[in-house]
Amino acid sequence: MSRPSIPAKPRQTIDEVSIIRVIACLSVVLLHSIKFSTGESTDGAVEFGLWSLAGLLSFGTSTFVFISALILAYSYPKSLPNGFYMKRIRFLLIPFACMAVFYAIISGLTKDWSIPKLVVYNLLGAYHGWFVLVIFQFYVLHQLYAKYIDRFRPAVVLGVSFVVTVVYLGFFNLVPPPDGQLAAYIWERGYWMPFTGWLFYFSLAYYCGRNYQRFLRGLERYKWWIVAALPLTAGLIVYNNAFSSFGFGSKRVDMIGFTVVMILLLFLSFRGVKRIPPIVTLISQYSFGIYLVHWFFLDMMDRAVERFGIQLGYLEIPLLFVVGIACCMATIWVFNHVVPFGQYVVGRINVGRSTRAQASGRATGAAAAEN
Repeated sequence: MSRPSIPAKPRQTIDEVSIIRVIACLSVVLLHSIKFSTGESTDGAVEFGLWSLAGLLSFGTSTFVFISALILAYSYPKSLPNGFYMKRIRFLLIPFACMAVFYAIISGLTKDWSIPKLVVYNLLGAYHGWFVLVIFQFYVLHQLYAKYIDRFRPAVVLGVSFVVTVVYLGFFNLVPPPDGQLAAYIWERGYWMPFTGWLFYFSLAYYCGRNYQRFLRGLERYKWWIVAALPLTAGLIVYNNAFSSFGFGSKRVDMIGFTVVMILLLFLSFRGVKRIPPIVTLISQYSFGIYLVHWFFLDMMDRAVERFGIQLGYLEIPLLFVVGIACCMATIWVFNHVVPFGQYVVGRINVGRSTRAQASGRATGAAAAEN
Protein backbone atom coordinates (compact mmCIF):
# COMPACT_ATOMS: atom_id res chain seq x y z
CA MET A 1 0.00 0.00 0.00
CA SER A 2 1.36 3.41 -0.96
CA ARG A 3 1.95 5.93 1.78
CA PRO A 4 -0.34 9.00 1.80
CA SER A 5 1.30 12.21 0.68
CA ILE A 6 2.14 14.70 3.41
CA PRO A 7 1.06 18.28 2.67
CA ALA A 8 3.85 20.79 2.35
CA LYS A 9 4.24 22.86 5.51
CA PRO A 10 5.40 26.47 5.57
CA ARG A 11 8.74 27.10 7.23
CA GLN A 12 9.76 29.78 9.69
CA THR A 13 8.58 33.29 8.87
CA ILE A 14 10.73 35.97 7.27
CA ASP A 15 9.76 39.12 9.14
CA GLU A 16 11.75 41.48 6.93
CA VAL A 17 9.32 40.75 4.10
CA SER A 18 6.64 42.88 5.76
CA ILE A 19 8.91 45.92 5.82
CA ILE A 20 10.04 45.44 2.23
CA ARG A 21 6.44 44.94 1.11
CA VAL A 22 5.41 48.24 2.70
CA ILE A 23 8.32 50.10 1.11
CA ALA A 24 7.34 48.70 -2.29
CA CYS A 25 3.68 49.56 -1.73
CA LEU A 26 4.40 53.15 -0.68
CA SER A 27 6.84 53.57 -3.56
CA VAL A 28 4.16 52.74 -6.11
CA VAL A 29 1.58 55.02 -4.50
CA LEU A 30 4.12 57.84 -4.36
CA LEU A 31 5.15 57.46 -7.99
CA HIS A 32 1.49 57.61 -9.06
CA SER A 33 0.99 60.67 -6.85
CA ILE A 34 3.87 62.33 -8.69
CA LYS A 35 2.47 61.37 -12.09
CA PHE A 36 -1.02 62.68 -11.28
CA SER A 37 0.37 65.92 -9.83
CA THR A 38 2.85 66.73 -12.59
CA GLY A 39 0.98 65.27 -15.55
CA GLU A 40 4.21 63.46 -16.51
CA SER A 41 5.74 66.78 -17.56
CA THR A 42 9.51 66.82 -18.02
CA ASP A 43 9.82 70.55 -18.74
CA GLY A 44 12.35 72.15 -16.45
CA ALA A 45 14.81 70.68 -13.98
CA VAL A 46 12.26 70.11 -11.19
CA GLU A 47 9.77 68.32 -13.43
CA PHE A 48 12.51 66.19 -14.97
CA GLY A 49 13.78 65.32 -11.50
CA LEU A 50 10.32 64.33 -10.29
CA TRP A 51 9.66 62.30 -13.42
CA SER A 52 12.97 60.47 -13.00
CA LEU A 53 12.24 59.90 -9.30
CA ALA A 54 8.85 58.44 -10.17
CA GLY A 55 10.51 56.12 -12.66
CA LEU A 56 13.01 54.92 -10.06
CA LEU A 57 10.17 54.31 -7.60
CA SER A 58 8.65 51.85 -10.06
CA PHE A 59 11.12 49.30 -8.67
CA GLY A 60 8.30 48.56 -6.23
CA THR A 61 6.43 46.54 -8.84
CA SER A 62 9.32 44.20 -9.54
CA THR A 63 10.13 44.02 -5.84
CA PHE A 64 6.75 42.50 -5.08
CA VAL A 65 7.17 40.16 -8.01
CA PHE A 66 10.47 39.11 -6.48
CA ILE A 67 8.95 38.73 -3.00
CA SER A 68 6.20 36.50 -4.38
CA ALA A 69 8.63 34.04 -5.94
CA LEU A 70 11.09 34.13 -3.02
CA ILE A 71 8.51 33.36 -0.35
CA LEU A 72 6.91 30.70 -2.51
CA ALA A 73 10.25 28.94 -2.98
CA TYR A 74 11.14 29.32 0.69
CA SER A 75 7.78 28.10 1.98
CA TYR A 76 7.11 25.28 -0.47
CA PRO A 77 10.43 24.18 -2.01
CA LYS A 78 9.13 20.85 -3.30
CA SER A 79 5.39 21.08 -3.89
CA LEU A 80 2.39 23.32 -3.33
CA PRO A 81 -0.15 22.40 -0.63
CA ASN A 82 -3.68 21.22 -1.30
CA GLY A 83 -6.11 24.05 -2.01
CA PHE A 84 -3.31 26.43 -2.97
CA TYR A 85 -4.84 27.59 -6.25
CA MET A 86 -8.42 27.76 -4.99
CA LYS A 87 -7.48 30.04 -2.12
CA ARG A 88 -5.63 32.38 -4.45
CA ILE A 89 -8.45 32.42 -6.93
CA ARG A 90 -10.80 33.52 -4.14
CA PHE A 91 -8.64 36.19 -2.58
CA LEU A 92 -6.45 37.33 -5.47
CA LEU A 93 -8.07 36.63 -8.84
CA ILE A 94 -11.67 37.48 -7.89
CA PRO A 95 -10.75 40.93 -6.45
CA PHE A 96 -8.65 41.51 -9.57
CA ALA A 97 -11.70 40.78 -11.74
CA CYS A 98 -14.05 42.89 -9.61
CA MET A 99 -11.75 45.89 -9.74
CA ALA A 100 -11.24 45.36 -13.48
CA VAL A 101 -15.00 45.82 -13.94
CA PHE A 102 -15.06 48.76 -11.54
CA TYR A 103 -12.29 50.66 -13.34
CA ALA A 104 -13.87 49.87 -16.70
CA ILE A 105 -17.11 51.49 -15.53
CA ILE A 106 -15.27 54.53 -14.15
CA SER A 107 -13.26 55.01 -17.35
CA GLY A 108 -16.33 54.46 -19.49
CA LEU A 109 -18.34 57.08 -17.63
CA THR A 110 -15.59 59.70 -17.35
CA LYS A 111 -14.09 59.30 -20.82
CA ASP A 112 -17.15 58.15 -22.81
CA TRP A 113 -15.51 54.88 -23.83
CA SER A 114 -17.18 51.52 -24.44
CA ILE A 115 -17.56 49.87 -21.03
CA PRO A 116 -17.89 46.27 -22.38
CA LYS A 117 -14.64 46.65 -24.33
CA LEU A 118 -12.91 48.16 -21.32
CA VAL A 119 -14.03 45.24 -19.17
CA VAL A 120 -12.44 42.79 -21.60
CA TYR A 121 -9.25 44.83 -21.83
CA ASN A 122 -9.00 45.17 -18.05
CA LEU A 123 -9.53 41.45 -17.50
CA LEU A 124 -6.65 40.88 -19.91
CA GLY A 125 -4.48 43.15 -17.75
CA ALA A 126 -5.03 46.62 -19.22
CA TYR A 127 -5.43 48.28 -15.81
CA HIS A 128 -2.98 48.61 -12.94
CA GLY A 129 -4.02 45.28 -11.42
CA TRP A 130 -2.26 43.43 -14.24
CA PHE A 131 0.39 42.13 -11.84
CA VAL A 132 -2.08 39.52 -10.57
CA LEU A 133 -1.82 37.74 -13.92
CA VAL A 134 1.96 37.69 -13.58
CA ILE A 135 1.71 36.25 -10.07
CA PHE A 136 -0.46 33.36 -11.27
CA GLN A 137 2.09 32.57 -13.96
CA PHE A 138 4.69 32.45 -11.20
CA TYR A 139 2.72 29.77 -9.39
CA VAL A 140 2.92 27.58 -12.48
CA LEU A 141 6.59 28.43 -13.01
CA HIS A 142 7.34 27.44 -9.43
CA GLN A 143 5.96 23.97 -10.02
CA LEU A 144 7.87 23.63 -13.30
CA TYR A 145 11.12 24.73 -11.70
CA ALA A 146 10.72 22.35 -8.77
CA LYS A 147 9.94 19.42 -11.05
CA TYR A 148 12.15 20.00 -14.09
CA ILE A 149 14.52 22.99 -13.85
CA ASP A 150 16.19 22.00 -10.56
CA ARG A 151 18.30 19.45 -12.46
CA PHE A 152 20.24 22.31 -14.08
CA ARG A 153 22.89 24.45 -12.43
CA PRO A 154 21.50 27.70 -10.95
CA ALA A 155 24.14 29.76 -12.79
CA VAL A 156 22.92 28.39 -16.13
CA VAL A 157 19.26 29.01 -15.31
CA LEU A 158 19.99 32.53 -14.09
CA GLY A 159 22.06 33.30 -17.16
CA VAL A 160 19.41 32.07 -19.58
CA SER A 161 16.68 33.87 -17.63
CA PHE A 162 18.62 37.11 -17.70
CA VAL A 163 19.14 36.93 -21.46
CA VAL A 164 15.47 36.11 -22.06
CA THR A 165 14.29 39.04 -19.93
CA VAL A 166 16.76 41.54 -21.41
CA VAL A 167 16.02 40.53 -25.00
CA TYR A 168 12.26 40.51 -24.41
CA LEU A 169 12.09 43.91 -22.71
CA GLY A 170 14.72 45.40 -24.99
CA PHE A 171 12.72 44.41 -28.04
CA PHE A 172 9.58 46.18 -26.88
CA ASN A 173 11.55 49.14 -25.52
CA LEU A 174 13.59 49.78 -28.66
CA VAL A 175 11.70 48.37 -31.65
CA PRO A 176 8.82 50.57 -32.88
CA PRO A 177 5.45 48.82 -33.20
CA PRO A 178 4.12 47.84 -36.61
CA ASP A 179 0.92 49.38 -37.88
CA GLY A 180 -2.37 48.11 -36.47
CA GLN A 181 -4.50 48.42 -33.36
CA LEU A 182 -3.44 45.06 -31.93
CA ALA A 183 0.26 45.83 -32.30
CA ALA A 184 -0.25 49.24 -30.72
CA TYR A 185 -1.93 47.62 -27.70
CA ILE A 186 0.78 44.98 -27.32
CA TRP A 187 3.57 47.58 -27.47
CA GLU A 188 1.75 49.92 -25.08
CA ARG A 189 0.94 47.44 -22.32
CA GLY A 190 0.15 43.97 -23.66
CA TYR A 191 3.77 42.86 -23.38
CA TRP A 192 3.69 43.48 -19.62
CA MET A 193 1.79 40.29 -18.81
CA PRO A 194 3.83 37.34 -20.19
CA PHE A 195 6.26 35.85 -17.67
CA THR A 196 9.16 36.30 -20.09
CA GLY A 197 9.48 39.92 -19.03
CA TRP A 198 9.81 38.85 -15.40
CA LEU A 199 11.66 35.55 -15.76
CA PHE A 200 14.98 36.78 -14.37
CA TYR A 201 13.32 38.20 -11.25
CA PHE A 202 11.52 34.91 -10.74
CA SER A 203 14.62 32.76 -11.22
CA LEU A 204 16.73 34.90 -8.91
CA ALA A 205 14.04 34.91 -6.24
CA TYR A 206 13.50 31.16 -6.62
CA TYR A 207 17.11 30.34 -5.76
CA CYS A 208 17.31 32.99 -3.05
CA GLY A 209 14.17 31.56 -1.43
CA ARG A 210 15.34 27.95 -1.56
CA ASN A 211 18.72 28.94 -0.09
CA TYR A 212 17.66 31.86 2.07
CA GLN A 213 20.38 31.70 4.74
CA ARG A 214 23.04 31.38 2.05
CA PHE A 215 21.44 34.35 0.30
CA LEU A 216 21.74 36.44 3.48
CA ARG A 217 25.37 35.44 3.93
CA GLY A 218 26.07 36.49 0.36
CA LEU A 219 24.48 39.89 1.02
CA GLU A 220 26.79 40.42 3.97
CA ARG A 221 29.81 39.32 1.99
CA TYR A 222 29.17 41.62 -0.96
CA LYS A 223 27.40 44.47 0.83
CA TRP A 224 29.84 47.19 -0.26
CA TRP A 225 29.54 46.09 -3.88
CA ILE A 226 25.75 46.34 -3.56
CA VAL A 227 25.94 49.82 -2.05
CA ALA A 228 28.39 50.98 -4.73
CA ALA A 229 26.16 49.64 -7.52
CA LEU A 230 23.15 51.72 -6.42
CA PRO A 231 24.26 55.16 -7.72
CA LEU A 232 25.66 53.58 -10.88
CA THR A 233 22.43 51.81 -11.83
CA ALA A 234 20.29 54.80 -10.84
CA GLY A 235 22.55 57.12 -12.80
CA LEU A 236 22.16 54.98 -15.91
CA ILE A 237 18.38 55.39 -15.76
CA VAL A 238 18.58 59.15 -15.29
CA TYR A 239 21.05 59.38 -18.16
CA ASN A 240 18.74 57.40 -20.44
CA ASN A 241 15.86 59.64 -19.39
CA ALA A 242 17.80 62.64 -20.62
CA PHE A 243 19.35 61.28 -23.80
CA SER A 244 17.21 58.36 -25.02
CA SER A 245 13.68 57.03 -24.97
CA PHE A 246 12.91 53.89 -22.99
CA GLY A 247 9.40 54.78 -21.94
CA PHE A 248 8.50 54.76 -18.26
CA GLY A 249 8.27 52.27 -15.42
CA SER A 250 9.37 48.83 -14.33
CA LYS A 251 9.20 47.34 -17.83
CA ARG A 252 12.27 49.27 -19.00
CA VAL A 253 15.27 47.09 -19.74
CA ASP A 254 17.59 49.47 -17.86
CA MET A 255 15.47 49.06 -14.71
CA ILE A 256 16.64 45.48 -14.22
CA GLY A 257 19.99 46.37 -12.68
CA PHE A 258 18.62 49.12 -10.43
CA THR A 259 15.71 46.96 -9.26
CA VAL A 260 17.93 44.01 -8.37
CA VAL A 261 20.32 46.28 -6.47
CA MET A 262 17.41 47.88 -4.58
CA ILE A 263 15.99 44.46 -3.69
CA LEU A 264 19.35 43.24 -2.41
CA LEU A 265 19.88 46.48 -0.48
CA LEU A 266 16.47 46.20 1.19
CA PHE A 267 17.06 42.61 2.28
CA LEU A 268 20.54 43.59 3.45
CA SER A 269 19.16 46.50 5.49
CA PHE A 270 16.32 44.65 7.18
CA ARG A 271 17.68 41.10 7.48
CA GLY A 272 17.01 39.59 10.87
CA VAL A 273 14.77 42.42 12.02
CA LYS A 274 13.52 41.78 15.54
CA ARG A 275 10.61 44.22 15.84
CA ILE A 276 8.32 45.60 13.18
CA PRO A 277 6.68 49.00 13.93
CA PRO A 278 2.88 48.72 14.26
CA ILE A 279 2.28 51.17 11.39
CA VAL A 280 4.37 48.98 9.09
CA THR A 281 2.40 45.90 10.08
CA LEU A 282 -0.87 47.77 9.52
CA ILE A 283 0.04 48.97 6.02
CA SER A 284 1.37 45.52 5.15
CA GLN A 285 -1.97 44.00 6.11
CA TYR A 286 -3.79 46.40 3.78
CA SER A 287 -1.22 46.34 0.96
CA PHE A 288 -3.13 44.30 -1.61
CA GLY A 289 -6.22 46.45 -1.29
CA ILE A 290 -4.12 49.62 -1.42
CA TYR A 291 -2.68 48.55 -4.76
CA LEU A 292 -6.10 47.81 -6.20
CA VAL A 293 -7.89 50.90 -4.88
CA HIS A 294 -5.31 53.71 -4.73
CA TRP A 295 -5.56 54.70 -8.39
CA PHE A 296 -9.25 55.58 -7.96
CA PHE A 297 -8.66 57.95 -5.04
CA LEU A 298 -5.63 59.60 -6.62
CA ASP A 299 -7.59 60.14 -9.82
CA MET A 300 -10.64 61.58 -8.02
CA MET A 301 -8.57 63.91 -5.85
CA ASP A 302 -6.57 65.14 -8.83
CA ARG A 303 -9.80 65.82 -10.74
CA ALA A 304 -11.21 67.71 -7.74
CA VAL A 305 -8.09 69.88 -7.43
CA GLU A 306 -8.28 70.72 -11.12
CA ARG A 307 -12.06 71.23 -11.13
CA PHE A 308 -12.03 73.73 -8.26
CA GLY A 309 -8.90 75.49 -9.48
CA ILE A 310 -6.95 74.85 -6.29
CA GLN A 311 -3.33 75.91 -6.71
CA LEU A 312 -1.25 73.51 -4.63
CA GLY A 313 1.85 73.31 -6.75
CA TYR A 314 4.13 70.48 -5.73
CA LEU A 315 2.29 70.20 -2.39
CA GLU A 316 -0.29 68.18 -4.29
CA ILE A 317 2.13 65.24 -4.29
CA PRO A 318 2.23 64.65 -0.50
CA LEU A 319 -1.50 65.48 -0.30
CA LEU A 320 -2.42 62.78 -2.80
CA PHE A 321 0.02 60.36 -1.19
CA VAL A 322 -1.13 60.70 2.43
CA VAL A 323 -4.86 61.24 1.86
CA GLY A 324 -4.91 58.57 -0.84
CA ILE A 325 -3.47 55.91 1.48
CA ALA A 326 -5.85 56.94 4.29
CA CYS A 327 -8.86 56.74 1.97
CA CYS A 328 -7.73 53.34 0.69
CA MET A 329 -7.37 51.88 4.16
CA ALA A 330 -10.72 53.27 5.29
CA THR A 331 -12.43 51.83 2.21
CA ILE A 332 -10.79 48.45 2.65
CA TRP A 333 -11.83 48.35 6.31
CA VAL A 334 -15.46 49.15 5.43
CA PHE A 335 -15.57 46.55 2.67
CA ASN A 336 -14.09 43.90 4.96
CA HIS A 337 -16.22 44.65 8.03
CA VAL A 338 -19.48 46.12 6.71
CA VAL A 339 -20.06 45.17 3.07
CA PRO A 340 -21.11 41.54 2.53
CA PHE A 341 -18.46 39.69 0.50
CA GLY A 342 -16.48 42.95 0.39
CA GLN A 343 -13.18 41.11 0.81
CA TYR A 344 -13.75 39.59 -2.61
CA VAL A 345 -14.05 43.07 -4.12
CA VAL A 346 -11.08 45.00 -2.70
CA GLY A 347 -9.11 42.14 -1.16
CA ARG A 348 -9.15 41.05 2.44
CA ILE A 349 -7.11 42.38 5.34
CA ASN A 350 -4.24 40.14 6.47
CA VAL A 351 -5.01 40.42 10.19
CA GLY A 352 -3.86 37.50 12.28
CA ARG A 353 -1.80 35.86 9.56
CA SER A 354 1.92 35.25 9.64
CA THR A 355 4.34 36.97 7.34
CA ARG A 356 4.95 33.65 5.64
CA ALA A 357 1.31 33.03 4.90
CA GLN A 358 0.77 36.58 3.75
CA ALA A 359 3.72 36.62 1.42
CA SER A 360 3.09 33.24 -0.18
CA GLY A 361 -0.56 34.04 -0.76
CA ARG A 362 -2.49 36.96 -2.09
CA ALA A 363 -0.44 39.66 -0.37
CA THR A 364 2.57 38.89 -2.52
CA GLY A 365 0.63 40.00 -5.53
CA ALA A 366 0.08 43.36 -4.02
CA ALA A 367 3.33 44.61 -5.26
CA ALA A 368 2.63 45.71 -8.67
CA ALA A 369 0.72 48.64 -9.87
CA GLU A 370 0.56 50.18 -13.26
CA ASN A 371 4.29 50.66 -13.24
